[in-house]
Amino acid sequence: MATSRPYLSLIQSSVKNDGVSFEEVSPNYLYRAILDDKSFLMHDVEIGLNNSAAAKTALSKSGTFDALSYFQVPAIEHIFLINTNSRFNKSDVFEIAKKQFYQWNENVVLKQDNGSQGNNVYKITTLAEFEEKLHYLFNLNVNGAISPYHPSTYEYRIVTLNNEPKLFLAKERTISWKHNLISGALSVDVPEEKIPLLSDLAKKAAIALELDFCTVDILETATGLLVLEVNEQVMLDEYCKNDTLRQQKVAALYREAILTRFNKMA
Repeated sequence: MATSRPYLSLIQSSVKNDGVSFEEVSPNYLYRAILDDKSFLMHDVEIGLNNSAAAKTALSKSGTFDALSYFQVPAIEHIFLINTNSRFNKSDVFEIAKKQFYQWNENVVLKQDNGSQGNNVYKITTLAEFEEKLHYLFNLNVNGAISPYHPSTYEYRIVTLNNEPKLFLAKERTISWKHNLISGALSVDVPEEKIPLLSDLAKKAAIALELDFCTVDILETATGLLVLEVNEQVMLDEYCKNDTLRQQKVAALYREAILTRFNKMA
């Protein structure tokens, strides 16, 4: 049965003319992609090009920064704040967080370490609010991550496949300090002159995290281009919504990715 989700349907239709079919395992969620005598499970929009260790690293904001820093890839610092309820916690987390808050001039971003789509992300300028939000995150049974706030009008997203930049987009913040499209940011084109530098940084980030198919989010800050985060799952539904040309670009991208997945199978 065909999926009723437009974005997932776009992805599956991209390889229709290549002889790839999809069998439903769980409606609108889990499918078996089939090409001749080869097949693989497609989990949501995840086609399985990334190894599990790389994917888990990318899920952590602080882990991503640590990996990028290790390989000397310019990135916005994220410090891990372990949940105080964790049996692995051996430190005074609130004291560590407080120290960073003041070190970064009382202007920080606090977020869920494994969050996505801008959920549980807060720009904070007072210690009282910082402690309140950190308690809130810990009560959700998640870990936190703290980073310095870097004001930036634009956030760039580069999709890489096999360490090669394939698609570029920019998000312009409007009513919110965030760059999430679902929070009101505008999707705009990337100026041609910025593509070489963005390509180089995105490629370095993908290689450092050993991700074969990912998106790299980059901020243009007062100190230059810095990687904000790397996403192991390529979600571009808001980017291409109601835009035929962008839908064609995303379809071409996923077609190449799915065929690459089949080609890597023995």
